[in-house]
Amino acid sequence: MIARVQPLTRTRAVRGPFDYALSPEQAEVTVGSVLRVPFGGRRSLGVVVALAAESELADDRLARPDEVLAASIPAELVALAEWMAREYCSTPARALSLVLAPGTAEGVRARRSLIAELTGAGAQAAHDPDAVLTAGQRELLQKLGELGPSRAAELGTPALRRLQGRGLVALEDRIRPRRPVARPLGTADAVAPMLTEDQTEVLRTILAALPGTGGTTGASPDPLLLHGVTGSGKTEIYLQAVAAALQAGRAAIVLVPEIALTPQVLWRFQARFGDVVAVLHSALGAGERHDEWLRLRDGSARVCVGPRSAVFAPVSDLGLIIVDEEHESSYKHEGDPRYDARGVAAQRARQSGALLLAGSATPRPESMRQMTRLRLRHRVDGRPMPQVQVLDMRGAREPLHPETRMALADLRRAGGKAIVLLNRRGWSNFLSCRSCGKVWFCPDCEVALVLHRQGDFMACHHCGHRAAVPQRCDSCGSVTVA
Repeated sequence: MIARVQPLTRTRAVRGPFDYALSPEQAEVTVGSVLRVPFGGRRSLGVVVALAAESELADDRLARPDEVLAASIPAELVALAEWMAREYCSTPARALSLVLAPGTAEGVRARRSLIAELTGAGAQAAHDPDAVLTAGQRELLQKLGELGPSRAAELGTPALRRLQGRGLVALEDRIRPRRPVARPLGTADAVAPMLTEDQTEVLRTILAALPGTGGTTGASPDPLLLHGVTGSGKTEIYLQAVAAALQAGRAAIVLVPEIALTPQVLWRFQARFGDVVAVLHSALGAGERHDEWLRLRDGSARVCVGPRSAVFAPVSDLGLIIVDEEHESSYKHEGDPRYDARGVAAQRARQSGALLLAGSATPRPESMRQMTRLRLRHRVDGRPMPQVQVLDMRGAREPLHPETRMALADLRRAGGKAIVLLNRRGWSNFLSCRSCGKVWFCPDCEVALVLHRQGDFMACHHCGHRAAVPQRCDSCGSVTVA
């Protein structure tokens, strides 16, 4: 059998995949297997992207893999990586490196421990006064009965080995997962609250589209956009949609825009679903990320919560992908490949026949146009939305509008607090005519030029274009330019 392997090298000059001959002992190798192979005079990691019965080269000219690593990649993620390489003008090797188990390149492995557990005979002997045991052995058996399966190193491996020889204790080498520290679960989060009328209607539409719950089977359903005001209960909709997906035997991925937002979302999902929830983000230790990845691949965890890299979670039978706060720019990856996690999520949903559910209080225009929109217009607690007023600054001579100054003064007298946000570099983030309202723009970037009083010039902070400050407006001839 021939394995077609894509070496995980950073260079763009390599054009793979390359054929390697598999030995009879490597018959378990399949698409997605991670191998250590000889390549370019050194040993390199590689991913099997295809299998073949024969190669164009003679078998005696083909190298053989040195090692088959345990953390294989699902074939679905191999196909996703190949799509990303084409879509984002990158290489298959760089795209495949994103879907590897965390820590694979650094040699991170699953942590294993020798676990001791009482046998039936051991449980009986622990409380049998006639059993031939020393005082220390009896105490050890009773302690093991109280603790349950425990690490042999903590109780004394030599003594446990002697009890194993008598059939009183079973010793087994097991994987001991490294789990991220979780917040104690609250009972309030564990129970689904009563939904509002708007939430009920939206959830009914989502469940109708969700595969396995009466929705489409086969082709992926059309993506849905949950457009809900702040505080309208979008997270509860996500929780109940995930619950429906799990009940239908499907897995789910929940994407959040920032690592800082992951814990609060994670706690709510863990409170509702327990250990079937895993988390993937770069703030975890390498061992924790590796073991969470393995839990997802092996199926002991069926829900993954995390920022953009969680879109590569190795879950099978994917039924639902949620993109929370879908308008956030942090879903775009700055490295190579420069992928957009929202686009990758859409492609993965198409591959898996899953439902893509995006949510935001301020959706992107492209999402509004391309997705079926579901509305949550009211807050769950009935509180009114904050008042927003746009003030016309034409003719104003001060940085703040008179109404803004009056509102701040009233707030100060009332003992309240305010936040004033200034998004600018330079003296002013635009130059305008106070008479007709004309704003001067960059001729190349179509963004407003920023006024710099020191130096008396206007500048584009995107391309560097500069221009002198005009003395009068070229549209109306007014000299009220400021």
